[in-house]
Amino acid sequence: MNGHDLLPTDLDRIAAVVAEQGFDAIDPALVDAVVDRAIACGASATLVHVVTTDAEPPVARLRAFGRLVQAAAKPAPTRTPVHAAA
Repeated sequence: MNGHDLLPTDLDRIAAVVAEQGFDAIDPALVDAVVDRAIACGASATLVHVVTTDAEPPVARLRAFGRLVQAAAKPAPTRTPVHAAA
């Protein structure tokens, strides 16, 4: 799954499962998709590190994941073409 294809309803469901059952309850590819989408939306590298590091405390990972889901729910920034100065 491409992280850019996630719908808000997908994000809600993924976040609910992680909050209720933990990261082991979902396919790691879904976590990766949320992380990829959040990065594309400008999420903090620190949050990404906390979520993707198994050695971090579970509560910290859950909180960071919630913040990444919030970031992933925002529209991805669009790139403005740079025009050469005359």
